[in-house]
Amino acid sequence: MYMPRPICLLCVAMWALLTGAVVAQTALNQVYDKNKQVTVTGMLIGSATPQPPYSVYLLISTKDAKGDVVQWAVEGDSIAELHKRGHKDDSLPMGGEMTVIGHPARPGQHAEERMPKPIRGAIERAFDLAKQGRLIYGTEIILTDGTKVPFGSLLK
Repeated sequence: MYMPRPICLLCVAMWALLTGAVVAQTALNQVYDKNKQVTVTGMLIGSATPQPPYSVYLLISTKDAKGDVVQWAVEGDSIAELHKRGHKDDSLPMGGEMTVIGHPARPGQHAEERMPKPIRGAIERAFDLAKQGRLIYGTEIILTDGTKVPFGSLLK
């Protein structure tokens, strides 16, 4: 059966997009435990927004039950996906208090291997926190004024 070239290219492009979304979701499902939910409340102390397809990473500083300062890394969608949903670059103020709801990384899954290279700056800190087991896939962020900011939508 003959198929004109533009239609054939369109079909290939659609297949690639659908396959890419399924692969991304499968990878996230392997790394993060969607059956467990974690809530972290603290101050935004850093962020990294690498080029798509890589995720945005946030660094949150909070205190544990003993009062010791503990940092968490939070993975979300890529900056392109966040912008499509109306996320502005100043939606999450540096130094601002927020609550992040998400899913913890599964132990032993080496979530840090998914991070973009080179490892430096906020990505380096997120890398270290991931190796320490303090990485979550954030699905929603709630600001102190009650504003809810969707952050990660790929983990379903």
